[in-house]
Amino acid sequence: MVQVKPSRSVIVGGSTQLLPGDSVVLVNVASPVTILLPNVSLWIQEASYMPATGFERAIWVKDLGGHAGANNITIVPFSGQLIDGLLANIVMNVNFQITRLYPLNDLSGWYVG
Repeated sequence: MVQVKPSRSVIVGGSTQLLPGDSVVLVNVASPVTILLPNVSLWIQEASYMPATGFERAIWVKDLGGHAGANNITIVPFSGQLIDGLLANIVMNVNFQITRLYPLNDLSGWYVG
């Protein structure tokens, strides 16, 4: 059995730490949320024949409830890792927005796709 799109629901505000088994994050809460990305080097090391990270090997964060305009969703990379080549967070501030993150080949972080 292979997880195709393992998902996690976020229904309370605050911080949520993603784990290797997380691939789709569905946020449905009317308060600010912080998504803490896993260490990309450990996240990508799952066995290809039974990946805990999902078939696509990506993390999707979706504002399922349509609250991000008033209650931002902040995506924070693991310590020292990058998103799009920057040591910066991503702030989702548009209702029903989706952000797709893919691991960089050198495992220094993620890029938005």
